[in-house]
Amino acid sequence: MNEIICVANYTDGKCSYQVEREISEKEITISIFEIYKGRHYEKNTIKYKNVGEEYATPFLSWYNLIFCSNNYGAPPDYEYMHRAVQENKKTAATVYIASNSDEAKAFVETLPKECGALPYGPSMIYVYHKGRLSDYFDFERIQALYEKHGVFDVDWKKVWEYFRKDLSYFGKEKYCGFSLQSGGVREQMIVTGLILGYPVESTIAFLGYK
Repeated sequence: MNEIICVANYTDGKCSYQVEREISEKEITISIFEIYKGRHYEKNTIKYKNVGEEYATPFLSWYNLIFCSNNYGAPPDYEYMHRAVQENKKTAATVYIASNSDEAKAFVETLPKECGALPYGPSMIYVYHKGRLSDYFDFERIQALYEKHGVFDVDWKKVWEYFRKDLSYFGKEKYCGFSLQSGGVREQMIVTGLILGYPVESTIAFLGYK
């Protein structure tokens, strides 16, 4: 039996999306469905090994992964993306507001004191929680989970270096050396997933491990 784990209803009212999780003894399957005129159309699936545990924190969710990107068949939920960091649902986000616009200025002025923002190219703003990545995620637990999934070819010393960086660092491509929009090498992709609020298991699946 499938468990519904999140639903997105868009303001245009034309369609909605539903995300379901099916757990078997060996595998976990995440399925994304578009619902149009009462009918379900499967858009995509994500599969990973059932190792008996998943990494849980308010800053990671399947909603963040599926409805804050263009990778899984559902359009981005821009309204959610504009408030997710402030509502403690992500540690950081790239918000689609032109960085030199009046809208950007108004957006930044409404941020709570525990959040900051930086221009992220001409068409986006990087909004983030203040503090280090290690303030929000347990490095040892995450490494252990990757290894439980059979992932050993990772330079965890490099990942730990990223963990000790302030979240503002990742909004400066020139200094951090990679873009949150396009990923990078394995270690950078692991960190990008955490920064943008994607489940650890989804990054494991994306890297091709089962």
